[in-house]
Amino acid sequence: MEWLKALVLGAVQGVTEFLPVSSDGHLLITQNLFDWINGTKSSGEKNLFFDVILHLGTTVAILVWYRREIITGLRGLAGDDTVPEGFRRPSIIRVGILAAIATSPLIPLALFLKKWIDRAFEGITVAGIGFLVTAAVLGLTAWLSRRDGTKGPATMTWLDALLIGLAQMLAPLPGVSRSGMTIAAALALGLSRSWAVGFSLLIAVPAILGAVAKEMLDIPLSTLDSDEITRTLAATVVAGLVGYAAITWLVRIVRSGRIWYFSVYLILMGTLVLAIAFRGGFDHADVGRTSAVDGPVRVGGP
Repeated sequence: MEWLKALVLGAVQGVTEFLPVSSDGHLLITQNLFDWINGTKSSGEKNLFFDVILHLGTTVAILVWYRREIITGLRGLAGDDTVPEGFRRPSIIRVGILAAIATSPLIPLALFLKKWIDRAFEGITVAGIGFLVTAAVLGLTAWLSRRDGTKGPATMTWLDALLIGLAQMLAPLPGVSRSGMTIAAALALGLSRSWAVGFSLLIAVPAILGAVAKEMLDIPLSTLDSDEITRTLAATVVAGLVGYAAITWLVRIVRSGRIWYFSVYLILMGTLVLAIAFRGGFDHADVGRTSAVDGPVRVGGP
């Protein structure tokens, strides 16, 4: 059962990290469901280690997906004038600054609100509400996506980046999708569909890696045995492979203007979770779970 749980959670993380449905919320519900089936209580420290490593897997999926762009960008940053215009040093530096601006609102969130956010993971009620919030935001994209925006890396402003970063601040809450919030904000600000997805994935990397680095310092590795580490690594490979496929799906959906379709699923999911919560939840809903990493700063997370 532990192997099945690990692989299922890896697949859940891979699918939900990039699709606008909240990996935090789905990991929380899935882990509680497995604990209810097994009649056991999971260790918060072990859950935290598992979630952190899973998010590294999906972060690798982003880097692999954009490998050509990354290599070209590094060449441009090094001064290679043969790269396309958008990949030359000034353009790369500009995009890096925009990403830093978008990531900056997460710093005070991590410093001052971490404990409050962690408490939101002590049951499943907040996840149900978060699913409905994300559904409402995605529903707005049906209107926002009626026409493709015109802003790209060269015309996006620092204010656009900051507002997208502020939207990302909601992502640490269970059930609230980071990709859903950031893509919806980007579309509202007039970014093209392609760049809305690209920028959302770009700012996921520093956000998730920063959260992982912070939380790894708090994980007591001495409590983990070799079997748990092996299962975690296997699940991470699954998360990375499934995550790569999910990015492909996300890009196609956003470009077609149909990202709001996920709002239907989230309404059903949110209603079901709240119904379970109001009936008493899972027998072991409070299982020492401290976090996942979808909301890239609340690891305590794409």
